[in-house]
Amino acid sequence: MTSPELVHVQLHLADNLKRYRKQAQLSQEALAHAASIDRTYVSQLERAQVNPSLAVLVRIAGVFEITLCDLLLPN
Repeated sequence: MTSPELVHVQLHLADNLKRYRKQAQLSQEALAHAASIDRTYVSQLERAQVNPSLAVLVRIAGVFEITLCDLLLPN
């Protein structure tokens, strides 16, 4: 069972990830390549369907040159 707090964080991550990706003018495939993850995983993250590892979040934040907080907190 998923806690409401986790759902909120997943939704913030999904929204922020999509926003940063579009601002950077990256396709899901380009982001996936830059972060060394699968394109379908980026899609799942943007739809709040999976829980990424800390390592994945760090790589994604690195691609955008932002902090983990920028990815996880509401904007």
